Amino acid sequence: MSRFHPVYRENVLMPDYRFARQHLAEHFLDAMTAHVLGVARLPDAHVRAHAGDIARLLAALAELREAPPPDYAEDVPDLYFAYNRQLEARLGEGPVSFLRLGLSRNDLDMTVYKLRTREMLLGVIAHLCALRAGVLKQAEAHLATVLIAQTHHQPGQPTTVAHYLAAIDSALGRDLERLFECFGRLNTCPLGAAALAGSSHGLDRHFSAEVLGFDAPVANTYDAVASADWQVEFVTRLQNLSLTLSRFVHDLIHWTTDGRYVLGDGLVQGSSIMPQKRNPVALEHARTRLSRTLGSSQMVLYSSHNIPYTDLNDIGPDIQGALVSLVIQLDGGLTLLAACLENSRFDTAKLEAEARQSDTTATELADELTRRHGLSFQSAHAVAGALVRRVAEGGRVLQDATPEDLASVGGPETSAEDLAAALSPRAFVLRRDGYGGPAPERVAEHLRRSRQMLDENLVRLTELQNRLAAVRRTLSSPAKEPA
Repeated sequence: MSRFHPVYRENVLMPDYRFARQHLAEHFLDAMTAHVLGVARLPDAHVRAHAGDIARLLAALAELREAPPPDYAEDVPDLYFAYNRQLEARLGEGPVSFLRLGLSRNDLDMTVYKLRTREMLLGVIAHLCALRAGVLKQAEAHLATVLIAQTHHQPGQPTTVAHYLAAIDSALGRDLERLFECFGRLNTCPLGAAALAGSSHGLDRHFSAEVLGFDAPVANTYDAVASADWQVEFVTRLQNLSLTLSRFVHDLIHWTTDGRYVLGDGLVQGSSIMPQKRNPVALEHARTRLSRTLGSSQMVLYSSHNIPYTDLNDIGPDIQGALVSLVIQLDGGLTLLAACLENSRFDTAKLEAEARQSDTTATELADELTRRHGLSFQSAHAVAGALVRRVAEGGRVLQDATPEDLASVGGPETSAEDLAAALSPRAFVLRRDGYGGPAPERVAEHLRRSRQMLDENLVRLTELQNRLAAVRRTLSSPAKEPA
């Protein structure tokens, strides 16, 4: 007979149990195993006298990994107690008492949540590295492809596809560094904090942290069970990444409208009634995933707001689903976007035609009038603007302007060759060869640096993944302590 009210059981205990069973079971076994290994090191005579029981307990914990987690039972509040019941049925109360010694669900749960979040964070980092590789590959293929960039939703100035993508990669590179920094602050261990004041049994918290692959224990036992800032930081880092990606996706979708950017056939859908349609559905779904990431993040942030500084369900099991949902949505957006970059092309002919029809080289004409003819920039700006209006009124494009057109609006005498060079989108790009500019050689340098940084990040990621994999292997066969 259950001692829990049906409303509480159905709205809280059962959903939380299903979630823990699906997403947290292996982490519970890791944390419980690490705790028992710590108990086994205690110098107490009572512990030494029961070394055999502790060894049997460790073996039973290892065996639990080979079977599905226990099913929900109405009289058991959570997965931890369900495992306790299984262990007691197999070993009896005595050996299992060494699991309960100095362990609270407070420090156990927070350790489990950090283990899960640490794993999710490395997964996001891996997907972000893959996306950056796709961005860099596209950029390297379009060093000289002129793109008319917009400011205030209007054609602004010529740049290149590579220059634009290098800017996106720069932002993603900063996001990646933030995620690595977040991992460093996340990677401290709550285990051994017990309810909040630690344990009088003298458990070695540094040992527990090392066994679980953490850099150190959380320095204050109260902080270990009461703080939510590591979850908030994790969420806000993913928010920042989602916002960057959402702006990138917006541009890609916009460029598909007139065919400047063409998705592969496997990433578009036709219309049930309009035969000509190539709907960029993969990008639309990526955009939705990123929006849902932001939505899920609010559940985490508001659950951490205006609550006491102590162990609470608000920052415990109640927000774990939101964290997992957030990461699932973000991973979907990242992988969809990476596939779109891998299976797409920029239509260079359309981009060249757009550049040809553009009046966005007027800035360079004003610069040239100042540089070669001594006009103040204010006067040169006015002359260039007047020339734009003159050719437009005649139904021509700016690049067809003649020296006579320039003279008619108050400009100086110049040769047709010099005027054509000043109005060329390609020349506009080539002349902007300062650090960070769009000139191909400058962007190529940028991309080489970005490739090197990405390679270094991949090494860093692999080291962390290998470290956690080694931890998992050790904890799966805990007979021998880690060196």
